[in-house]
Parts: sequence; C-alpha cells; structure tokens
Amino acid sequence: MPKTILIADTSADTRSFLKKLLADRYPLIIIESPADISAIDIEKHTPSLALIGMNESQDSNGGNVFSDIRKHDAGITVIALGERNSENTAIEAVRLGATGYMIKPLDPHAIISLAGKHA
Repeated sequence: MPKTILIADTSADTRSFLKKLLADRYPLIIIESPADISAIDIEKHTPSLALIGMNESQDSNGGNVFSDIRKHDAGITVIALGERNSENTAIEAVRLGATGYMIKPLDPHAIISLAGKHA
C-alpha cells in the first residue's frame, strides 16, 4: 500500500494541481498552510513525502516547518516548493531542513517520479 503524501501550500492552484495529479495513486493530507501542520498528528498519519510551500516555511512562532516535520521521522522526504529558480533559495530551503527544492510551476512528470520513489 502506498504511503501518505502531505501537501501544505497557501496556493489553491498548487494544492488543486497536486491533488489531481496524485489523489488516484496515494493517500493525501492537504492543508492550506504549513502553519496548520501542528494540528495534524504526523506520527499517526506517517507521511513519507511532504510537499511544502517555501514562502510558508516559517511558522508564526518562529519555528521551522521543514525541520519540525522531520523531527517526527527523519526519513520523511520534505520538498520545498518555491517560486524562484535561485540557487540561494534552494540552499536556504535545505539549510532550513528540506530534503530538496522544486520550482513552480511544477513539472507533473517530476512530481510523479518523486512520489514513486518516496511514497
């Protein structure tokens, strides 16, 4: 059975795109904001892949969503979804605890391949 994928992005278009692309293949947890991740029982749902909007990586208390997710399970692949094709932005995402970085608009083939490897 495929593992769960967590999607957290404030962009309704991004959430809708990822849902259409992945919902037939994987169980999904979709939330509007990474700040809402604390309301989800990560340990219960055990996502193997998290796709998180880069602009929302900091929560309101100054915590870091990327590293917070990985605290529950270091094996979770956490991919930052960003708007800019910038080496500095990708480096910042990894510094904050993301496993990798993908640029919007997202390539459907890359997402399916990523999910196939990690979910």
